[in-house]
Amino acid sequence: MAASNVQSCYQCGKCTSICPMRRVSKTSPRSSIYNSNVYGLDTKDIWTCLTCGLCPQECPQQVDFLSFVKEEREGKKYEEIAHKGVFSETAALMSKLNGSSVVTQEQKSENSNYAYFPGCVDFLDLFLHDVGVNFGEIATSSMKLLNHAGIKPKILPLKCCGHDVLWQGKKDVFDRLVKYNTKVINDSGIETLILSCAECYRTFAKDYNLKPKVVHISEFLKGTGANHKSTVTFHDPCRLGRHMGQYDAPREALKASGAELVEMAHNKGDAMCCGVSSFMNCNEQTKAMRVLRLDEAQATGAKTMITTCTKCLAHLNCLKNEKEAAKKYDIDIVDLTVYLARQLEAK
Repeated sequence: MAASNVQSCYQCGKCTSICPMRRVSKTSPRSSIYNSNVYGLDTKDIWTCLTCGLCPQECPQQVDFLSFVKEEREGKKYEEIAHKGVFSETAALMSKLNGSSVVTQEQKSENSNYAYFPGCVDFLDLFLHDVGVNFGEIATSSMKLLNHAGIKPKILPLKCCGHDVLWQGKKDVFDRLVKYNTKVINDSGIETLILSCAECYRTFAKDYNLKPKVVHISEFLKGTGANHKSTVTFHDPCRLGRHMGQYDAPREALKASGAELVEMAHNKGDAMCCGVSSFMNCNEQTKAMRVLRLDEAQATGAKTMITTCTKCLAHLNCLKNEKEAAKKYDIDIVDLTVYLARQLEAK
């Protein structure tokens, strides 16, 4: 059953005209709705959709296209899962096996009202070791910054949040992950769950029913005192920005560290997607989207692009490190917490 208000679509074409995928393919959100509602057909467009959240915020009828896509995908199989589906299979295995705790060298407390979960950074390091990113540094950097802010959180033995399998249509796997994680979190006695991953933040905040408050780590990073003068630009992840409406906190944290923030041509609600949502469709079309985004970043003159999504971090770096691209793009792409923790250490 598709999202109820999809019937409100009157085929104006606004969604198609602003769709990021439309820049590189013949994708049409409007056609997906029409073919499903009128003809009862499955279309490839429901799988190439980035679920970036741009069309719902611009739709004059406020059609919930994200719910439509998610429900249309449920229970169906799609072959073009990126990285041979290894991360989806890992999540499926996790949903059936015992959880394991994340270990860091920073100070943590078993009696804290706060908990921190870094997401699946260890698995990203295991399978994406060739993209030029140390994903584990996100976890240690986050803990350093939280400690600096006077917070020594618990580290909960959580499994994958289930973001990718949910948007890939594997709701049975997602439901098992939710059942386990919800019990661990609600039974922990914490008041606040802190996430550094934009996708984890969106998933725990919107797709779970949790007792504690769910907060993105950028809200705690009011400044490191490093006063490091550098020019940076910020890439808004779809899940942190359009899905959750959090645009200001990461920018305030950067400015408080002394960075000069220069915006790209498309930013905040209009920011362009990295193209590989939920580890789907890593291909020539989505690669073209990353080229467009890195062109925008390069045009700002900034030496560093900051983001808060591991997918963006992985795939923008992957493109930048290609032989020809490496000659073209003179810009570092790093996670917000890593950037700030490095400035703190330099201080």
